[in-house]
Amino acid sequence: MNAPSDAPLCAWLSVHPALGISLMDHLYNRLDGAYPGRWRAQFPTEQAIANWRESWAETFDAEGLTHAEIKAGLAECRTRYDWPPSVAEFVKACRPAINVDAALCEAVEQLRQRNEGRDQWTNPAFYWAALRVGTFDMLNLPHVQLVKRFAAALAEVMRGEIKPVPPRAEALPAPGQTRASPDRVAAHLEQLRALRTVPAGRQWAVRLLERYERGEKITPACVDMARRALRAEVDPCA
Repeated sequence: MNAPSDAPLCAWLSVHPALGISLMDHLYNRLDGAYPGRWRAQFPTEQAIANWRESWAETFDAEGLTHAEIKAGLAECRTRYDWPPSVAEFVKACRPAINVDAALCEAVEQLRQRNEGRDQWTNPAFYWAALRVGTFDMLNLPHVQLVKRFAAALAEVMRGEIKPVPPRAEALPAPGQTRASPDRVAAHLEQLRALRTVPAGRQWAVRLLERYERGEKITPACVDMARRALRAEVDPCA
């Protein structure tokens, strides 16, 4: 079988240095172990295996599946399917339906826990969806006002690459003191950029805080004014 020229597809079909075989061959072996006899019986010839390998790799590439999702899908198959899954069934196992209400409740709670560095996310997509809605809104608006926005944000996140939840960004030092590490600054900036719900009249506050997070010298009074302006977006009495 000639390997496709598409780079993402080659990642599934090329030999993985840690495994000594391709990721698709590794998956074949895992499914063969999960369904002894039944899985292998579907592929009477080497060409049948090659066809399976390329077809499933193309599907994984088209769906944007990650290695973590494939691993989760294998575990899900063991409880979901008594017989070897088709590629469509396997993709469903990799991405089971999400209960949006439960996901929203988790996101709100974990954002609160994150202030103390104790957040634990069952799915990083919930974190990124929460940032798209906006941390202020997530922590202050009632569930009924958030659920549709969170569902839309989650659907958007699920269509792209889902990165791990970054470490919590600690407060940056005051101007003139030792600055935070680039990673922590980047995490702060990521949160600021996620404030998509801030109206045009308060975008100045976001821009000012972005400059502050980059280490630019901003007076404490201006920083406090920007923070109060953003808090007022959620609570006009703040």
